[in-house]
Amino acid sequence: MNKFKKVCYQLNIFGQCKEYGVSVWQCPQFLFVLMGLIIIISILVTNAVAKEFADDYIVALIVLGLTAILFVIGNIIVNSFERMARSAKEKSEFIGIMSHRLRSPLSAIKWQLDLLLGKRALLDAEKNQTAIGEINWQNEKMIRIVNDLLEFNRIEDNTMVFTPSNFSLKELVEEIAALGKNDAEKNNISISLSVPESLPDVFADKIKTKGVLYHLLDNAIRYSVNGGKATVALERIDSKIKCSVSDEGAGIPKSEERKIFTKFFRDHNITRYKTEGSGVGLFIAKAIIMRSGGKIGFSSIEGRGSTFWFTLPAASNQL
Repeated sequence: MNKFKKVCYQLNIFGQCKEYGVSVWQCPQFLFVLMGLIIIISILVTNAVAKEFADDYIVALIVLGLTAILFVIGNIIVNSFERMARSAKEKSEFIGIMSHRLRSPLSAIKWQLDLLLGKRALLDAEKNQTAIGEINWQNEKMIRIVNDLLEFNRIEDNTMVFTPSNFSLKELVEEIAALGKNDAEKNNISISLSVPESLPDVFADKIKTKGVLYHLLDNAIRYSVNGGKATVALERIDSKIKCSVSDEGAGIPKSEERKIFTKFFRDHNITRYKTEGSGVGLFIAKAIIMRSGGKIGFSSIEGRGSTFWFTLPAASNQL
């Protein structure tokens, strides 16, 4: 039944044109049909004309040659339009998603500021601190979103600049965990750290690595089930420091695993878990880690959770 629906969907040219948000003359599926008709007509005309001037063997060669040329040209044209249409659709969706993601932290900051300005005298020190902590976390979210836009553009233009230095990944993990505490508590998620006391510094871009950690922990919190736990662990493996971020949430379906680090990918659990993923966080994370001389990957069991990990080179003077 699913195959039948898929065939019907592929045959619904106007429906697909509407989905891409382009006119019929710019729609890849319509252009594919149109090129097919042009090829058929060209073959018939060529066959009829060639028969007047050549024998059947030459006619067959001419028709085959013309068919191959037209097919290649048609395929190039259709694929080009399809890439353009898909890219336009993805970017349009991306702008809508990012606008929504910016509006959410701005609304949260406004609500907390209104609370502090209107009822500060009535709030005790703990509630004041909670409100300030929430403002700080939401501010970090906005900075991260804007940085994502900039980083994504730099990756696409191949102009990403790195400023590597020695820094403590342990301290960075603790900082990100503290920032994520409010979001975790609101979702009834606990954050657990498994960090050795003695661990060499890493050599990488600290600001960009902070962004990678933020994305992985944020994903772990958002995809965890109520009452679950997000765990961040560090360990030394030869000349690398490995960081793993685990959750007890939805897991990743096998059918979607190959798409995880592609741009604009948002897994089907987004609706189920009411998350606000932008679809570029893991794409950016992979680009940063690979350029830093490390590796990134994940393991997952659907329905039980996922573990995302990355490695960075340890500082050479501490090996």
